[in-house]
Amino acid sequence: MDTVDWLDLGEIGYDEALDIQLSLHGKCWRGLRRDIVIFQRNEPLITCGVDSDRDHILWGDSLLREAGIAVREVQRGGGVTYHGPGQIIVSPLLRFTRYCRTAHLYLRALEEVMIRLLGRFGVNAERVCGKSGVFVCCGADGRRDKIASAGLSVSHGVTMHGMSLNIDPDMRHFEAIVACGLYESGVTSLAALGCAVSYGQARDAWLEEFAGVFGVGVARAGFPASTISDCKG
Repeated sequence: MDTVDWLDLGEIGYDEALDIQLSLHGKCWRGLRRDIVIFQRNEPLITCGVDSDRDHILWGDSLLREAGIAVREVQRGGGVTYHGPGQIIVSPLLRFTRYCRTAHLYLRALEEVMIRLLGRFGVNAERVCGKSGVFVCCGADGRRDKIASAGLSVSHGVTMHGMSLNIDPDMRHFEAIVACGLYESGVTSLAALGCAVSYGQARDAWLEEFAGVFGVGVARAGFPASTISDCKG
């Protein structure tokens, strides 16, 4: 059984976390380290993937500044997405063909991890045909609201970026965007569904479900000195 390392960066600036992710990604594809999953929490931020439509950012610059929300262009699939406190962001750096035949199946496997995680906390989550991420049926009208977003990239056969799960974010910040370009769907969170789940509980549940879906062991990487200083060096 393969072992995948994991590293929790905690609360960290997006740009700093991306630098660390890029450094570790380079070590993975060069064969200098084994696959690794990165967890992090970010300041309020809108990221725009390669498929983004800037019209999906609904607030102007002044409103974004007042709310303390930055905007970044990122090299991942998907559209406009919000990240902020109250979320957990998961970025697996994996030589994905070890686990899945195609990038499409890899994305489906990541969604399955989130679906199983949510089931642990009593949330019946599902995929929606033709859309990435994980959704929850909300209301009598059958509307499906997104609770976990996905956006990936692959370079040199190793994945980057990944998924984010809404635990208890400031839901007002989602009014700044058309999340992932989905006009017909809203956004929800574990807290909005009445589930009190901590960041640590979500992380640990994700690791257990990831190990089961991908058929791997997981081990905590050295943190912080043995990993972060090496990434920056």
